[in-house]
Amino acid sequence: MSAPTTSYGYELSIADDTDIDDTPVCCGEDMAAKGTARGGRDYTCGNCSTLVMISASGLVDDIIE
Repeated sequence: MSAPTTSYGYELSIADDTDIDDTPVCCGEDMAAKGTARGGRDYTCGNCSTLVMISASGLVDDIIE
């Protein structure tokens, strides 16, 4: 399992400001996106099930490994 990163390799942490349209990468693959009722996106790793929650403003709300 690897920590989720941006598409350009920056390791994501809670409260990071990122582009909501920049799909995070985990375990060497793009994470699957799902829109949320609050306007953000939840990204899930298909290999290790890590969840990255990004708000509509682009802030990383939570990372659940």
